Amino acid sequence: MVEGKHNMAGNGKRVTVIICHQAGTAPMTEVCLEALARHTNDYQPIVLMRAGTIDIEAVSVVEGNGALLVEVDVDIPTEVSSRIHGALLDAYIPSNINTEMVMTLDSDCFPVADGWMDDLLGMLDSGARVAGILHPWEPPPESMDHHKLEWRVRSQHCWETTHVACQMLRTDDLRELGVKYNVGDDTGLLIPLEAKKRGWRVDGFRVTRCPMPAKGAVEDPEFNRYVCLVFGDKMYHHGGYSRTTTLGDNPVMAGSFGQVAEKVIFERGAEWLLNDAESYKFKFDREQQVADEKMSRLFGLGAR
Repeated sequence: MVEGKHNMAGNGKRVTVIICHQAGTAPMTEVCLEALARHTNDYQPIVLMRAGTIDIEAVSVVEGNGALLVEVDVDIPTEVSSRIHGALLDAYIPSNINTEMVMTLDSDCFPVADGWMDDLLGMLDSGARVAGILHPWEPPPESMDHHKLEWRVRSQHCWETTHVACQMLRTDDLRELGVKYNVGDDTGLLIPLEAKKRGWRVDGFRVTRCPMPAKGAVEDPEFNRYVCLVFGDKMYHHGGYSRTTTLGDNPVMAGSFGQVAEKVIFERGAEWLLNDAESYKFKFDREQQVADEKMSRLFGLGAR
């Protein structure tokens, strides 16, 4: 069930931007909406929340930034937090979308420069069928056994596929695909996977930089493809803010980048990361080692 003025999704705009908000994460959602307003034209922002979780803070943040707040009732147990995101999206998209394009945007993912939306629309207008930020890992070698679990992970988490944190396609194409956000190996992964199976082109921004690690940090920033990432010098994805804030999970690479959330919120955005003195530019000179680290971390074998 969807409650709210959802029929306004359209309003003569070309793109509807859908953001899921979780109670307790208002500071980052507010930064997201402010950054959208600074760097974007001609879009309709809509924020989804699970029924029964809407509070005064959320209403103030959303309505104060020109977005619609929609209450969605999803039949997912509260403890299964990893499935709520996809369930919210499936309850609203595409049935309530009247614009040509629909974009999913995480509440901790937002632009850092003008022209980001025009760039993504340009990719779709020039033949891509899905566009957004691309996963920050190199694709696996074609020679790898396609039955291996490593192939299954790396072929989806690579810069040939988009991340649901910023993923856009034509609403009609999403209907044609007929896939759900909450199905597949992770939220939204089935969309680029099915698109590629049909021969559709997937395009987007590759990762370009991240913050300089905290003083004294031992982690090599070249291996940080997880948190506080800038894509194409146009989009910032903090990564895991809702999970770490509401569930108390330890942030990935907290020793190097745990201080960044506070600065992003204080600065009301992440534009400061485009300053070369404050950011590390990825060299992409050890991609096999980076992939090995990811697989090690994923399966808990000597994770860094």
